[in-house]
Amino acid sequence: MIRLLAAVSWVVRWATRSPRRVIAVLALPVLIGVALAAGPVRDRAPDGRGEVLAGGRTAAPPAGTAGGPKPSGLPGTTGPPTPVAPRPTPTVEPAQRAVAVAYVTAANSHDARPGRDGTFADSYARTRPYVTDELFRLVTAESRRGDYEWAQWLRQQATVGVEVVAVGVPDGAPAPTATTAYVRVQFRQVVQPASGVEQVNDGAVNLLATRDASGKWLVSRLLADT
Repeated sequence: MIRLLAAVSWVVRWATRSPRRVIAVLALPVLIGVALAAGPVRDRAPDGRGEVLAGGRTAAPPAGTAGGPKPSGLPGTTGPPTPVAPRPTPTVEPAQRAVAVAYVTAANSHDARPGRDGTFADSYARTRPYVTDELFRLVTAESRRGDYEWAQWLRQQATVGVEVVAVGVPDGAPAPTATTAYVRVQFRQVVQPASGVEQVNDGAVNLLATRDASGKWLVSRLLADT
């Protein structure tokens, strides 16, 4: 205690010898209090982006703040989409069309007036110039097809004509070539009784036309209507 009082007495005598020493002694407790209140101070990088660590390294800034401004919106596209050219619609050549229409017209035209067609199958006999030998044998073979319609036409003494609506390549069929052609013929069958109201029936035939050795186009097959 005696030593402490002596030390304090010496400090007081030392400080009172100069006004500057008095101010320093009075300010020292204030500076110590400010330092204790502020706590430890860490240095900042000059640009304020992160802390300066030992060795001069700068700590990374918080996530989402580095690398400049954040990108906005979606990334730009690489350009307009490349247009896809539509597949060209295959067309039927005039000679292929002609033989297909001739067959359909002959096969579906009838005349039930007295002294004209004797049976429903007479129309198929008229297709001879437009079909191959093999197909002609098939279409003129004896059958019961058309019996109901023929009986009605006989009673009405009707004539049956054909109006072609459209000719083209069936859906999904290959395009015509120099020797073969798939053809679809859409038509209307017009029934005209000797007296009474005209009737119209829609129909369609898919067929295969082929070119023979002489260069003539003939219908060689009848195809199912899908």
